[in-house]
Amino acid sequence: MSIRRFLPRATSELPTADGSARARARIPAASRPLRCAAALAALLGLTACSTRDEAPVHQGAALAHPTAVTPADYEFPLAWAGDYTFRWSAAGDIDLGAPEAAVVRAFAESTQVALSVGARLAYPGYAEVIPNGKWLRIPDGGAYPPGAAEGDWKLRWAGTFLGRILRIQPDASGFTAMYCLDDVDVAESYDAGATYTWRQDQPGKPPRGLPVWLTVRSTAAPADPEAPAADTAGATGVDARTTEFGHRRAPNYDVFEGWTITDVTATAPRDAEAAALAAACTAWALDNPHINPAYLAETPSRVPADQLPEAAPPLPGWGIRIAE
Repeated sequence: MSIRRFLPRATSELPTADGSARARARIPAASRPLRCAAALAALLGLTACSTRDEAPVHQGAALAHPTAVTPADYEFPLAWAGDYTFRWSAAGDIDLGAPEAAVVRAFAESTQVALSVGARLAYPGYAEVIPNGKWLRIPDGGAYPPGAAEGDWKLRWAGTFLGRILRIQPDASGFTAMYCLDDVDVAESYDAGATYTWRQDQPGKPPRGLPVWLTVRSTAAPADPEAPAADTAGATGVDARTTEFGHRRAPNYDVFEGWTITDVTATAPRDAEAAALAAACTAWALDNPHINPAYLAETPSRVPADQLPEAAPPLPGWGIRIAE
């Protein structure tokens, strides 16, 4: 299961739908989670290993469920989400370190994390800025079983999610963005990491990217729609562009501060521009080198990941926010 499985087909609600054989056997078609990221999807600033991200805890160990902490104390929930990372690129002159791009990255990564631990325990600030659609308001413990007040805490991923920001368009009240997720080289587990299966979206068909459109509003935006674009540094005087990239899988500050996300869409393109972006997403995903054997013609639709894919170092990763 990945973000793709949870992303809405409409802006208000997203049916859950996972393409793997294991997921199809366990999750009803009407409520399967999004493919990941997505992540939602996905999902998420991660790294292969670091002094702050410890090795996964043995599955037999008795672990207390994670709890909400202050942003400064936030750590990527490796033991509960799995050993995976995100590596990002961007089209044109989009700066991955700009505040708008950081919000896009944090949303995608947070959505993925939420599938395993819940929206409240994803990146700092995520639960406060996302729309109220049920597909994003995932309870503690993750997205399975659908509709439960608490998930089963058993969803895990391993490997590397690839993300690409294809558009960021500022306007007077914030910005709109479109990003693409490639979750092909990721394995998924529905039994708390005891076994993993390679991700597969559509058996017998080539991999494809997941395009996602966001509408983001600045909480400091002027009321006059004709007014100049809002100062995205926010009233705190803290600017995400002063944040150093780093090895962290997740930020220990609120990337979403000063923003609210009003719309998330993964529907079919509604105009020529959106169609062109969706086509660019597909082309990019097809052009990426992949190691997932589930997409080879001679392999079955369900391929166990006996040797887990490695989590590559996160790119650009998350550093420490610096106040001006």
